Amino acid sequence: MQAGIQALIQRVKRFYPRRLRNQMIAMAIVMVSVPTLTIGYIVETEGQAAVLAEKEKKLSGITRRLNAELEERFSHHAFLPRAERIAALNRELSPITEKIAEAFPGIGAGYYHRELDAIITYAPAALYQSNVGITINPDHPGREVMTTRQALVSSGHQVRGHIMNSMIPIERQGEVIGYIWANELSEDIRQQAWKMDVRIAAVLVCGLLVSLLLIVVFSRRLGTNIDVITQGLEGLAQSLHTRLPPLPGEMGQISRSVNALAQALGETRTLNDLIVENAADGVIAIDSAGCVTAMNPAAQQITGYSRDELLGLPYAALFTDNGYTSPVLDTLERGIEHRALEVSFPAKERAIELIVTTSQLRNDRGELVGALVIFSDLTARKEAQRRLAQAERLATLGELMAGVAHEVRNPLTAIRGYVQILKQQDTQIHHQEYLAIILKEIDAINRVIQQLLDFSRPRQGPRQAVSLNQMIDESLVLIQTSGLQARIDFTCELAPDLAMILADRELLRQVILNILINAVQSISARGSISIRSWQYDDDRQAVQIADDGCGIPAELQHKIFEPFFTTRASGTGLGLALSQRIISAHQGDILLSSEPGRGTTFTIILPVRSQGNK
Repeated sequence: MQAGIQALIQRVKRFYPRRLRNQMIAMAIVMVSVPTLTIGYIVETEGQAAVLAEKEKKLSGITRRLNAELEERFSHHAFLPRAERIAALNRELSPITEKIAEAFPGIGAGYYHRELDAIITYAPAALYQSNVGITINPDHPGREVMTTRQALVSSGHQVRGHIMNSMIPIERQGEVIGYIWANELSEDIRQQAWKMDVRIAAVLVCGLLVSLLLIVVFSRRLGTNIDVITQGLEGLAQSLHTRLPPLPGEMGQISRSVNALAQALGETRTLNDLIVENAADGVIAIDSAGCVTAMNPAAQQITGYSRDELLGLPYAALFTDNGYTSPVLDTLERGIEHRALEVSFPAKERAIELIVTTSQLRNDRGELVGALVIFSDLTARKEAQRRLAQAERLATLGELMAGVAHEVRNPLTAIRGYVQILKQQDTQIHHQEYLAIILKEIDAINRVIQQLLDFSRPRQGPRQAVSLNQMIDESLVLIQTSGLQARIDFTCELAPDLAMILADRELLRQVILNILINAVQSISARGSISIRSWQYDDDRQAVQIADDGCGIPAELQHKIFEPFFTTRASGTGLGLALSQRIISAHQGDILLSSEPGRGTTFTIILPVRSQGNK
């Protein structure tokens, strides 16, 4: 039984409308139809009862009228035989019943004589004259009327057929001498009742149709307002700047409340967005599937990826080729949150050092919906720390080399002096050759010692206004005079509007020459060297020297500015180290970019006015 009820409920639920508008229409139809049909049923039932009561009243009135017009006529012709007396009474009383029949079409009326036990008249005679003289059955209700002396309305099959028959006794001098009847066919009564039912049904149907029409009209209007609110809410899901239009009545109050809520949410979200958008740290959010859902401008600047490149895409796809393990994906998958973790992140163009903090994102129900990573770029700090450590090492090394150079140069000077004396005194040719070689090697050792001294304590010349373009031209003249134009093409693209900078002319020229010499030495056969200068930003200028030589392997690039590191057998490894010290002393920077087999590019960035001479 319970299973059947549950199945019925499920079937009803399948047909139950889902939309509010349809639910309201269905509810309104039920609320209108049930009372209307109930009232219609009551009206129809009461109407039929009223029809029957009206018929009974009408027939009873006719019988009383017939009784009043009868007077004492039943006692006439008492001396005649039965048949003749029936005929005589019929002739005398027929006009009375015929008049009634004419006045009330469809009504049958007549007299019954108890003594004669026969029907005296039956109007209309045209239809029922043949019934005159007939004796009613023993179970006929008329006999009950004559016996009980009580009026009676009876429905059933009688002489005329199935009728409603109103009967009253005829009493004279305290004696019942017969009864009077007035009847109507039950079929005629049913027809009248049916016509009344049809009119009631027509009124009900018209009322229901009008009600349904009004329901549809008003529900459509209400549904339109609901659709406006629904569409507005859908728009709010996309943008909190969406506003619902003014609506009448309670819908207008709902619309105003939603707009006020959207404005409050928009202000709150705007504040949160402003905080995230203007944060100096990068912020990236991913959903539970690992796809990027949010990324602030700082994250774009730090990683090199734009928001359009990552939004909606799997975050893990960035690291499929380099094997990088993402802390935020680890937080999402394993629930392990990281705090101030330092990682080497594979950004779009290069690897950068980051400090990251990750956390899980949960909704108000505590369900995991994603993860968040907040990070800062440590690359510049790490580079500064590296340079500081290198500077400290170089300073220590410089002090050591200065001491060594001093200790070596003194005896070397004495050796050179004695060799020169021997060369002047010894006239043998082969001795002269040996002594010349000794002097040459002593000078080479002396040049190395001088480089060591320059590296340990770079000389500080006067700072003056110099032109980068002019120093490039002067350096090119020195390089090109060695006859390199036959195998190397030099191209220059110098910005003509560069301002003068404060610098040590000789030291900067030495840096440019060192880099140009390295570029020339990297080209084994034919090649090209391009030099470019430009305004790097408002406070700095830049010089770029690029060659298409052999390039520097990636694993050696971080060592290129270290003292005594060289890839050439005859090199001392001090040129680039010294160049970096000179540029650093000018508060500038020197950058390296190289690809094996395709060449090397050095970029020198210098402030227009160094901090030490402001």
